[in-house]
Amino acid sequence: MDVALSIKLPLSLFSLKPENMRWFNLKRILISCILIPLFILLLVVNRFFMLLDHLLFPGFRKQSIKNAVFIVAAPRSATTYLFHLLASEKEIFTTFKLWEIVFAPGISQKYLLLAIIRFDRSIGNPLRKMVLKIERKIFGNFTHIHKISLTLPEEDEAILLWNMSTVYLNFFFPDTPHFDAYFLFDDCLPLTKQHRIMNYYYRCVQRHNYVFNRSGNRRFLSKNPAMMSKVKSMHGFFPDATILNINRSPAKTIPSTIALNNNIYKFFTSVKASEYINNKTRQILINWYKMANNNISKYYAGNYAEIDFDHLVKGEQRTIEMICKKLGIDLNTFHKDQLQQVEASNHISKNKYASLAPEDIEQIRIELPFLSKYML
Repeated sequence: MDVALSIKLPLSLFSLKPENMRWFNLKRILISCILIPLFILLLVVNRFFMLLDHLLFPGFRKQSIKNAVFIVAAPRSATTYLFHLLASEKEIFTTFKLWEIVFAPGISQKYLLLAIIRFDRSIGNPLRKMVLKIERKIFGNFTHIHKISLTLPEEDEAILLWNMSTVYLNFFFPDTPHFDAYFLFDDCLPLTKQHRIMNYYYRCVQRHNYVFNRSGNRRFLSKNPAMMSKVKSMHGFFPDATILNINRSPAKTIPSTIALNNNIYKFFTSVKASEYINNKTRQILINWYKMANNNISKYYAGNYAEIDFDHLVKGEQRTIEMICKKLGIDLNTFHKDQLQQVEASNHISKNKYASLAPEDIEQIRIELPFLSKYML
C-alpha cells in the first residue's frame, strides 16, 4: 500500500479555491460523507480478508497464470466491446467481474459470495433482482457511456483501490499532482514502488485463478487502458502474455475520453472541469500512446496484435480471424450473430463530445506519427 499517498489524500479532500474541483461545494460535501466511510469500510474489510488468505489458503501463492491476455489500448477504442466478446467464451477465458473487484478480492470473500449467489439462485434470484434494481439507480446516467454492472466483467485497475495505488483515485482528487507519477507508471514511479504494486496485482490475479481457474485450463483476460503505461512492469510478471492493442484515431479517443472523464467528475463535484484539467487528460493520453508504442513491440515482440478499431467494430471477418489466430483459438469461435449480439448489448455508446479543431488534430499527428494511418 502507498502509505505516503494514503496520508496525502485526506489532507487534499477539499480546496479553498472556488475554481478548484475540490472546492467546498454541497455535492462534494454530501458525496464525501457517503463515499468516504463506505470506502474506508471496504478498504479495511478487503485488506483483512486478503491478509487472511495467507493463513487459510497459502497455496494461492503458487497458483500459475499462463498465457494471460491483456487488452491494452486507449479508452474509447472499443476495448469494452472486445473484452465482452472474448469474456463470453467462458470455456476459454476467465476474468474479474465487478462484484469480485469491489466486494470480494479475498479468497474467503469469493467463496462466501458464490455461496450466497447459489442460494439466491435456488430461491428465484430475489437478491439479484434487488441488486440490479439498485445499480440501475446508481449507474443509470452512466450506462449510456459505459456498460457497467456488478455481474459484468470490468476493468481490473479498480482492484488497486484496495492498495491505494490506482489512477482511479484521481477522479475523486482532481486538481492535485498526487497521481502524476502513476499516470507515467513505467517512466516515473520508483522501481521498488512499481514492483510492489505489480506484485499486489499479480497476487490478486492468483487469488482469482485459485477460485475460478485452479486447473489453469482457461486464460486470464484483462481489459485495462492504464496498462498502456505499465507494459514494461507487466512483462516482469506476465512474460508469456498476449497483448491485444486496438488502434483508433486519437482525434476521436482524446475528446471522447475528456467527455467521459468530465461525466465522472460530475459525480463527485459541481465544479466543472477546467481547461487545464482537460489539457492534462489530453497529454496523459498522448504519453500513454507513446509508452505503449515503445514498449509493446519491445517487450512482447511477436506476441501482440495491432487491431484496427473500424475493422473491429464492423465485425470484419479478417480481423476476427486475426485475433483468433493470435490467441490460438478456433477461427470459427465467434459467429456473426454473436458479434452482433455483443455489439448491440455492450459496445454502443452515446458519449457526446466536441470534435477537435483541425490545428489540434495536426498537432496530435505530429506528436503521434505512428498513428497517422488511423487519422485519415
